[in-house]
Amino acid sequence: MSSAQRLGQLVSILSRKKLEVLALGSMCLVYFFSYFQRVGVPGTIFNDIQSDLQVSASAVTTLSAIFVYIYAGAQLFVGAAADRFGGVRTLLFGGALMTAGSVLFPLSRSLELLYVTRAITALGASLIYLSIVKEMGQLFSSRHFPALLGYTFFCGYCGGVAGTIPLERAAHFWGWRHALTGVGIATAAALTLAFGVFRRLRHEAHPVERQSLLRPLLQILRNRLCWPVLVTALINFAVFFVIQTTLGKKFLEDVAGVGSATAALFTTVMMACSAVGVFLAGPLLKLTRERRRPHLVVATIMIIVAVFLMLAGVWRAAPSWIFLLAYVLLALSVASGPAAIALMKEYNTPETLGLSVGVYNCAAYIGVAVLANVGGLALDAYADRSRPTPTGRIYPPAAYVSVFVILGALALVSLVAAFLTEETRGQPITALSARQSR
Repeated sequence: MSSAQRLGQLVSILSRKKLEVLALGSMCLVYFFSYFQRVGVPGTIFNDIQSDLQVSASAVTTLSAIFVYIYAGAQLFVGAAADRFGGVRTLLFGGALMTAGSVLFPLSRSLELLYVTRAITALGASLIYLSIVKEMGQLFSSRHFPALLGYTFFCGYCGGVAGTIPLERAAHFWGWRHALTGVGIATAAALTLAFGVFRRLRHEAHPVERQSLLRPLLQILRNRLCWPVLVTALINFAVFFVIQTTLGKKFLEDVAGVGSATAALFTTVMMACSAVGVFLAGPLLKLTRERRRPHLVVATIMIIVAVFLMLAGVWRAAPSWIFLLAYVLLALSVASGPAAIALMKEYNTPETLGLSVGVYNCAAYIGVAVLANVGGLALDAYADRSRPTPTGRIYPPAAYVSVFVILGALALVSLVAAFLTEETRGQPITALSARQSR
């Protein structure tokens, strides 16, 4: 091979590497908007939607429940779709649905249409994350996978940050409908960028042979090692996410006496802390010598302390920084997520890796949906003691006390489950089984 040919080959390799990095960046940008939708609506603009449509609290929290029920249920099928059709096709199809829902949602003038367009947005967003995981496995070597996964998580949580005070300020100045219309247009631009990059980056999707979903799903669900981890997913992430996306900002406005901008700033800090926590999850696992269980136990204790602080803060009319401390503890608890996902990987066979992660995500978001509905019903139970204002309905402290008592009781159940998790120290199920059989 001549020098000119070698130089041309090197240039071709470098150009492809740049395209691969750009492809990952474009996918993460789509994921950014997916996470924005999860966090920003309805929590940040709860009062805006309620006062605009003159509906109950449970009607608004149903917007959150619709999203997470669809997102949770779809996780069981997204991995199979990405395997069969390729990560790129699945991501672009999901992105198109999410874009359509994002644009149509703020244009909807009735509660029923808001529900429909929210469902479309949720279905599209549910296809994004596992498609990126699938595509990363094809574009990059396995030794880069954990770091790139952490980067992807970080980009998603940055989208969550954008769904807090930036959205609140945009809704304040331009109205929530105009603000979300702009987000829909930006989502379309991100999807167009991803489509353009993948048109230039030619690579083969390696679809797997079509398999039954039921058999591997039952294999995972019958694995008793998974049960405690799934219980922690069902509770821990749900407590954090419901406060972050549905009730946290409104609670601060109703009980802590802070303004909309300050309340949004608190949830922004919360989202930023969760991004930092996820970013540091890898080094923290190394610090504990790849032990998984301590991360779940510590995270659950942090949640219990946070709920206790919120309860005590309501009873004692505590200053707002007490609630901020509680929010930070809830946010940092998500750093246990990678450890929990690693356990699901190590408890199950390599052939069911994608589905095991999907089952974990499904459990987490089912918990979010259930708690979002419970929170809305708890507030509605005190509707006769609430006070209507031009910016929304103000609920009494007792309403939120009932919510926090429920969250605290569930967190105690999660703590028991965390202690019952089987430690793996990073070893797969085969090695663990061999050790137990001795």
